[in-house]
Amino acid sequence: MRGHRRLRLARMEIRTEPSRRLFAQGALAALVVLALLPAAAQAASLHLVFPQSVETTVVQGQSTSFTLEVQAFGATGCDSTSAPVRVDTLYSVDAVGDVAAGLPGEMPITTAENRGSSDNCSIKNPLRVPLTATAAPSTAVGDYTSVIRYGKGGDGGIDLDGPPLTIHVVAPEQVLPPPPLEAPATIVLGDRKPAPHPTLGKTLLLTLVKGNVTFRMPGQGSQTLADPAVVPNGTVIDASGGVVKVTVVRDASGVLDSVDAWGGAFKASQALGKPPVTTFTLTGAASAASRGAATAARVTRKRSLWVNGKGNFKTRGKRASAIVRGTYWFTQDTDAGTKVSVKRGLVAVRDLVRKRTVLVSAGHQYTATPRRPALRRVPAFTGSVK
Repeated sequence: MRGHRRLRLARMEIRTEPSRRLFAQGALAALVVLALLPAAAQAASLHLVFPQSVETTVVQGQSTSFTLEVQAFGATGCDSTSAPVRVDTLYSVDAVGDVAAGLPGEMPITTAENRGSSDNCSIKNPLRVPLTATAAPSTAVGDYTSVIRYGKGGDGGIDLDGPPLTIHVVAPEQVLPPPPLEAPATIVLGDRKPAPHPTLGKTLLLTLVKGNVTFRMPGQGSQTLADPAVVPNGTVIDASGGVVKVTVVRDASGVLDSVDAWGGAFKASQALGKPPVTTFTLTGAASAASRGAATAARVTRKRSLWVNGKGNFKTRGKRASAIVRGTYWFTQDTDAGTKVSVKRGLVAVRDLVRKRTVLVSAGHQYTATPRRPALRRVPAFTGSVK
């Protein structure tokens, strides 16, 4: 490669697209204009066009995968593997019908043949972005609207509205027994297996949303989550490589609450109280000190967890716990302390070191740091040596 290039977001424009005919004539819907700036060449343009709208259907208490197709025009660097745009890939509908977006992912882009002597290459179309929609078990049947969220890659945030998204929540299909025979001698119907259901204060329901998730019940070995599973309190769930939906019974009314969790391992337990609270305790070594014979080197290991949903849920780290009052938050343990970052909503953070509670709103964070050990002064020598 003759020069080093860097890709950055130049400007973003939104237009309307009344029909494909107008689309062919240049009236593009939701037009995102990005500039590719080579180090020693004239800037080329990369145009990304979102569809007018996106729709998907999800069953109550389940998740579904769908695809966002984006058209790209122009050219980009031949060694580019992704556009400088990130898109929220997970859209969750909670029990009251609120839609929360999260799990940002890069918009994939691949290049085709080289254009003559230029370092720029054309784009393979369309760009397909895999998305996931999930609905709580108690979400009412109906249509719920949101938007596809996107933003600048790199250090940028997911802070722009793309095309509108409609999530159709439907009820599970009812399995009806076969009609009776006209002259049966003896009809023996098989037992219908009831849908898995959690028990208040004792068990939780785990449902795989996407990726790879494992769990380990107390006293048992690790299992891979495939079908929905009811697990007891104290089960350790590893969602480092996927997304899991955790469903619990809210209280004596029998209403179900659920949240999506990913990005780490945690132990889940629901304690009876007023109200009952389900706690996700971050697991794994938060840090380890490795000291050699001559030098002492500190090796830091992080443990973290993203949670997206509503209900009586709490995350707990080594030095702080976070009780959800919103929809989307992040907990991380390091040597520096326990950090809670709020993406959306409001979270009450309990500093376990300083015994105080801090309300953290969207876009802010709080870190509970360890206390510094008090310095002990060595008393001055005042006597005499004999």
